[in-house]
Amino acid sequence: MKRRTKNILIGAGIFFVLFFTVGGHFINKYYNEDVKNHPQMYCYEYFRGTDKPVSVLIIEDLDLKDYYLKYYRELESGKEPYLHNDIPLKGMPQYSPVYVMGYSEDSLLAEVVSYYDRGAILGGSFTRGWVYAKTLHKDPPPKKETN
Repeated sequence: MKRRTKNILIGAGIFFVLFFTVGGHFINKYYNEDVKNHPQMYCYEYFRGTDKPVSVLIIEDLDLKDYYLKYYRELESGKEPYLHNDIPLKGMPQYSPVYVMGYSEDSLLAEVVSYYDRGAILGGSFTRGWVYAKTLHKDPPPKKETN
């Protein structure tokens, strides 16, 4: 009886390892295909009134929504606001596209996914979070020509 139980446990262990290895691969593959089927946009803003685009901050936690919106509304109104110390300084690259997964209930924030590679220390090549919806654009910002 002990030998049979041991063989069943070993067989079940091998089954689960194979199931999650192969299953994880396909889940990852189909998830990334789904993300890339969403609208592609670029994140940057001109709220400071200059002709240079500025990177947009991203929040990963909707609990910070009020502080985040306050910051961008003050910025839009012409003030140079202070960033609440709970908001992380994680910016979205201007020339790398993001995929818009959806919008918050009030449509002020957009949930986006970025595949920009920030390196192993700064989070890798996958970021999912929320950006101010008014900072999304269909085209990347124009690049300045250097002479």
